[in-house]
Amino acid sequence: MNYRNLSIQENSAGGFSLVPIRMEDREAIRAWRNEQMYHLRQNKPLTEADQTRYFNEVVLSLFSQENPAQYLFSYLKNGECIGYGGLVHINYKNQSAELSFIMKTSLERLEFHLHWSNFLTLIEPIAFTALQLNRIFTYAYDLRPHLYPVLTECGFLLERCIPNALLIEGKPIQAVIHSKWNASLRKAEIQDVELTYSWASMASVRQYAFNQDPITPHEHHTWFQHKINQTDCMYFMLELPDKTSVGSIRIDINPTEKEGLISYLIDPKFQGKGWGVAILVLGQSIAREHGITCLIGEVMPENSSSCAIFVKLGYESTVLSDRIRYQKIL
Repeated sequence: MNYRNLSIQENSAGGFSLVPIRMEDREAIRAWRNEQMYHLRQNKPLTEADQTRYFNEVVLSLFSQENPAQYLFSYLKNGECIGYGGLVHINYKNQSAELSFIMKTSLERLEFHLHWSNFLTLIEPIAFTALQLNRIFTYAYDLRPHLYPVLTECGFLLERCIPNALLIEGKPIQAVIHSKWNASLRKAEIQDVELTYSWASMASVRQYAFNQDPITPHEHHTWFQHKINQTDCMYFMLELPDKTSVGSIRIDINPTEKEGLISYLIDPKFQGKGWGVAILVLGQSIAREHGITCLIGEVMPENSSSCAIFVKLGYESTVLSDRIRYQKIL
């Protein structure tokens, strides 16, 4: 069966493939889920009747829906099902989805890295090209740290940790979220001066600037040219695959303290889509690569959306007279 309105139904590489989930694989999947309950959000073993009912009532209906909440796939090796996974908890407004993947239990010890890497490679075009998602992410209880190097190798970045997400024999376990965005940071260039001026001069942006005096194109051009050539400043544009810039981030570096002061903004047309989190997490990664050990962001208290993003990403806050300072050790 094929999913409605999904332009990429299958993806294959090196004898491995993802195909729309097959009814014939349901019993193998049930066995793997029951064997691996310790790391799943599943609180009791599935019976054969449970699994058949789920496939008949939930899975089969996904194929006819305009915008299903999940797309599930069988993961095959030379036609044999050895795992399953897909895009779940799809948020069409924010264009994001969680990744879920389980392999045959006997493969976990020696082939974990191989099959997770295959799955991530095969699912990405379905997520980013076919569904035009902005973000895909994994939500994992902190029980299998060997998963994290695979995610890093495939371009996922640690987004945040959620403490006390699970309790096992009285011991709290955190949940760890790794994300990958259909966007990247590139160095700002002089050609970006007019676009960045258009953002900086918008009333909706200037209301949260510490200096709210009007700025002229000439003033901005002079300042911008200085910043992109300054050795102790890293200035980047957040860019989509079609070369559309949706925001910018600047990190002014104090080399003595190995600190970076963050200033970022998202084009108001693209706000509310999670790009604020994306630009900060991508910026953190670049800061680490350049030896920065601490990042600081200063925000007006009225800028509640920016404050929420810093808190979400684990920055510690200090309330000052006219601003809130957020700080994170990298």
